[in-house]
Amino acid sequence: MVGSDRICADLLQLDVICMKRGLVLCLCMSLVLLSTAAMAQMPVEKVSSGTMAELTKRPETATGAYVIQRPDLTVKSARVTGSPVIFRRAVIVPLEITVANLGSGTSEDFNVGAEGRALDGNAYGFDFSGPGYATMEERGGVLVHGMRAGEERTFSGLLMLGPSPLNAQLQPGTKWKIRAMVDYNLDPDAGYYEWGVRESDDSNNELEITYPITAMTGTMMRSPAVPAVQGPALQ
Repeated sequence: MVGSDRICADLLQLDVICMKRGLVLCLCMSLVLLSTAAMAQMPVEKVSSGTMAELTKRPETATGAYVIQRPDLTVKSARVTGSPVIFRRAVIVPLEITVANLGSGTSEDFNVGAEGRALDGNAYGFDFSGPGYATMEERGGVLVHGMRAGEERTFSGLLMLGPSPLNAQLQPGTKWKIRAMVDYNLDPDAGYYEWGVRESDDSNNELEITYPITAMTGTMMRSPAVPAVQGPALQ
């Protein structure tokens, strides 16, 4: 009987120990589930590989929370550097565009270019290029491989305008509206897929100017400082 009582006492003690371990395990699992649920309710912002290096800790935050420093590309200025030239079925506009990065640095590619149209004609185009510049595939414009924070760059090139529609007779007009752009996409469906640099401010990526014509001779307009453009006509 004594041995049996001892066995029963040992079994009872073992059962109590198992119950305690079970309670501890249940408590740990509950804490894990609660933490997971709380994290799932927190707003999560996607961080691309290009911006991962920009994740910094601001000293002014009381909790020491991490915030993302983003670039802010903007068009600082745009100017026509000479009177546009009409050559056969093309209007050729010498254009200079200055862009800057007001935010943090970025290593992502973006484009710089322009769109122009005649206010009193049918000339329209968005082909901006220049010597020594690569063209960004699909989106067009000058290809830029990133820009440091506070950096500023100027791009000088030619904006080509043609008749719109293409099979119409060119009516070059006498005044043009030009929209200089940085990190842009003229595809009307661009809003349905991800593209471009993720910036802190996308509202300052364009600058619009108007250029008047001061002289016209026959089918060609130019100032003495701008030579006539030689090359194949725009088809």
